[in-house]
Amino acid sequence: MTGEYPEVKTKRLFLRKPAPGDLDAYRRVLSLAEVTRYTDIPDNPTEKRCVRMISWMSRLHEKQNGCGWLIVNQSNCKVIGAIRINQIIKKPKCGIIGYELHPDEWGQGKMTEALRAVVSLGHGCFELNRLEAWTSPGNVASDRVLQKAGFQHEGTLRQKEYFKQQFQDLRIFARLASDPQPAGS
Repeated sequence: MTGEYPEVKTKRLFLRKPAPGDLDAYRRVLSLAEVTRYTDIPDNPTEKRCVRMISWMSRLHEKQNGCGWLIVNQSNCKVIGAIRINQIIKKPKCGIIGYELHPDEWGQGKMTEALRAVVSLGHGCFELNRLEAWTSPGNVASDRVLQKAGFQHEGTLRQKEYFKQQFQDLRIFARLASDPQPAGS
């Protein structure tokens, strides 16, 4: 996992390291309630919170405990979201993934495209055996993205987290390095 920051271009996207100058663009994504609805990110987070998130994402790789990328639309160079390996658990070689995408980009396969790139990096250069992601019940679109990237639903962790002023169930999805690549990858 050491070495240069792994940036990647896909057919339509560029996944790159976040920088302080990205604050306004990333905050525009997070300021939309439909983006944070199913997450532990507060609705319309403060500038201070967004600064901390950008800083945290940019340092994950150097600390060797994850990696964060901003998702940039190659056609117009606009930041449209973020995707991360939020945490790497070293002994079992497991990474936990999270992501956000601007609603204007929903339904176009862009998050699936970004996730497939991160899956490739996770199992490849990061040598992770298992990748996990959690969704909240009702977040059908995110469930579908995970399934298109080869993740399998493993179950629901009842009242696993507390955010949005209530206990939340989490649906856990995972894929292993040995799992077959999904069609269209």
